[in-house]
Amino acid sequence: MDTSHQSATKASIAPFAVTILGTALFLAMAGCAPQQKAVTTALSSPMSLEKALVEPAQVEEAIGLEKQLNSRTDEAIPSGENWFKVLPGTIPVIITAPHATRPWREGKRRFSDGGGTASLAVLLHELTGATVIYTTYEGPSDPNYYDDNAFKEQLAQLIALNKPRMVLDIHGSHAYRSYDVDVGTMNGESLQGEDKLLSDLVQRLHQDGIFSLSGNRFPAAKNATITRFSHQHGVPAIQLEINSTYVMPSSGNLEAQRFSRLAQALARYIQDISH
Repeated sequence: MDTSHQSATKASIAPFAVTILGTALFLAMAGCAPQQKAVTTALSSPMSLEKALVEPAQVEEAIGLEKQLNSRTDEAIPSGENWFKVLPGTIPVIITAPHATRPWREGKRRFSDGGGTASLAVLLHELTGATVIYTTYEGPSDPNYYDDNAFKEQLAQLIALNKPRMVLDIHGSHAYRSYDVDVGTMNGESLQGEDKLLSDLVQRLHQDGIFSLSGNRFPAAKNATITRFSHQHGVPAIQLEINSTYVMPSSGNLEAQRFSRLAQALARYIQDISH
């Protein structure tokens, strides 16, 4: 150890410590002791924390569904099965994942957003009781680009039946995007004047450490998006373009933990707005 450096460090710290002590004494003598006591009490009292919602086993199940859906590239829809699935809920919120498998758009297969988008939707169903509709096979249409398909017909029925508080449409975004989540609201129009739906969402994301947010990079204002469709049916809607590093839990521990945090943030948000 460099003792000369250690002595110099001690010498430089000493005046600083004396200054801090002197300042504290001065504030106390000036009548600031009550404030100091309040700060001390706040630091020593237990913090009010919410208990974590997501269990490792739930993430493992999500990974299983992600892998299953991702493996269905070019796989035919089995006889008697549909190309999407509905999980009926118990609260007035609908969650959609229309690109969990590759959609058919403009005469060809478009890339999918990954099975992890459906995994997220399904986990949110388990955590909150929200109604969920997601693609399970490569279908004959694109539910986020066209209205004349069975997925949209089913969504219209769910809206009429559940009279939801809102529709939350989940998508995956390129890993190179500079945001964690881009929030699409048709530039505010799809909120239908309920701006608190957006501010509450931002607050919940921040509370779970998801800070890099974007607004309307993908506003869902063009084509026959689910957000536009829901808005036209009188229901507030938000499109979430989520960086793929948050919806690929099978990729590794970091991605799985990001998936878990995002699911927790969205679950708490959904619980908040459904009451």
